[in-house]
Amino acid sequence: MPLLFAFLVLEAIPMLALLDCIGRESAEFPAGATDRREWILWLCVGVATAWFLVGNGIVLGYYYAVVRRNTARY
Repeated sequence: MPLLFAFLVLEAIPMLALLDCIGRESAEFPAGATDRREWILWLCVGVATAWFLVGNGIVLGYYYAVVRRNTARY
């Protein structure tokens, strides 16, 4: 049971980042719609590989490339 809980916690972080990426408009990405589509694909890979911590690195890249870039403007 604790292993299942740990797996769900590891999957939740990339899943929330994927939902955040889907909810953002194309204008919020550095290269527009193309960049948004590529980040959605990368975050799908992140969800699939989160249980052995590769997905968390992808989420960190998304955070620094998109989320942090947009919050600095406001």
